[in-house]
Amino acid sequence: MVKAAVRVAVLWSGGKESSLACHEVMAQGHDIAVLVTFILNDWPFLCHPLSIMSLQSKALGIPHTTLKVQEPYRETYRSSISELVKRGGIQSLVTGDIWIDDHKRWMESVCEGLGVEVIMPLWNARPSQILDSVLSRRFKPVFTCVKEPWFNAEWLGRELDATCVRDLNDLHDRFQVDLCGENGEYHTMVLDGPMFKHSIKIDEFTKEKKSSILFLKVDRFSLQPKLPSKEEKVP
Repeated sequence: MVKAAVRVAVLWSGGKESSLACHEVMAQGHDIAVLVTFILNDWPFLCHPLSIMSLQSKALGIPHTTLKVQEPYRETYRSSISELVKRGGIQSLVTGDIWIDDHKRWMESVCEGLGVEVIMPLWNARPSQILDSVLSRRFKPVFTCVKEPWFNAEWLGRELDATCVRDLNDLHDRFQVDLCGENGEYHTMVLDGPMFKHSIKIDEFTKEKKSSILFLKVDRFSLQPKLPSKEEKVP
């Protein structure tokens, strides 16, 4: 039975999973009212720069909001979600979670009794299937944050493409690195995709390091007109 379309908020990191989850619920006909980023301490600044998220919002034509959470975390999460329901008419929250049970239990817990459903369109999908979907739908994620000892600075700014997936499979075989980086081994930001109205170009950046974390510090970026894919070009 197909569920009726509802008004949703997408929990947004700007990475490949949240982008793919957004695409999936959009394809199902749901009304995406807002992209939501919960901010705790210095996350998501190193892994998922808020400046890029702001540009993603413009490229998608979907509003983006940030919600600060602090101790006691469950109460502040619930308070923030209640405001989304009350002011935005949100009926469901969409996440890009794949397999970590603690994340699923947490979201279900903070939404309990608030009249909002949790939608997880990627849940229990194989990591290889997620990467295949990202490539086949022509998303353009780039590596913005990686962890030693599995990755080095050469990965920063690299686009996640077919060659990159082969390298990730090699790291998985040798070191059990999760293909999608679900344990925090790496993070991406999406610069283009099927639902983007514009592309994002990173014009200038530096590579920085904090402890074992290597990250991209973006100094200048811009919105660009979307170029047709090879399949869409007219000979």
